[in-house]
Amino acid sequence: MLLSIITINYNNAIGLKKTMQSVVNQTWSNFEYIVIDGNSSDNSVAIIKAFNFTNLKWISEQDTGIYNAMNKGIKMAKSEYLLFLNSGDVLNGVTALNDFIQHPNLIGDIIYGDYKFDKGEKIYPDVLTPLFFIKSSLPHQSTFFKRSVFDSIGLYDESYKIAADRAFYIKCFLSDKFKFTHIKYPLTIYDLTGLSNSKDFNFTKKKEDEAIFKKYYGLFYNDYMKYLQLEKELSIIKGLTFKGMIKRIKKRLKI
Repeated sequence: MLLSIITINYNNAIGLKKTMQSVVNQTWSNFEYIVIDGNSSDNSVAIIKAFNFTNLKWISEQDTGIYNAMNKGIKMAKSEYLLFLNSGDVLNGVTALNDFIQHPNLIGDIIYGDYKFDKGEKIYPDVLTPLFFIKSSLPHQSTFFKRSVFDSIGLYDESYKIAADRAFYIKCFLSDKFKFTHIKYPLTIYDLTGLSNSKDFNFTKKKEDEAIFKKYYGLFYNDYMKYLQLEKELSIIKGLTFKGMIKRIKKRLKI
């Protein structure tokens, strides 16, 4: 098969049902669907069992966190490409997979699209740089990873509880082994209530990001931090100009 879709879930039966429904409703069906449940105590397992989907594989057992569950899914996957669509996230309409897969830019090892959320959308750049991954990251819920990427570079680093996907992207990008391709198409609708966006985990995420940057950027880390600080200061100065004040006024007035 071309694609393995992997959904991890823990005690999010409502989100899981939404996610699974968006997957099984797709007009394009050449994929296997893998659900990794972390031994949920709600009715998540009943939700999984209710879906009569031919290419569905699932397990429900205790895990040690998000990336341990995602790594289990990788080991179970048999397809050329992998997509991680965790519970709560949904595909952007019934033709989402077909539209993405039929796109002429479906070429490369790591193929990333865009996503929508409740009040907007996120569009990623076509060209990536090392600095991009300090400012931001790519969306695993809108990314096709070739299975060979994991075979070559390894699985997610489970020592990170929140930011292992960012570490993985950086590791792949800096290795210069893989072709990254952008498809300007909102493949998914992202659930902003997920763990990585929770205020309760901001401190942990910040510490993990810092550790990742120091590990992979080494001596260049401080240079990048200085650049970002200068960029911030320049933005403040621009905001103090007459043009900047007019822009702020227009924004407040929603002109």
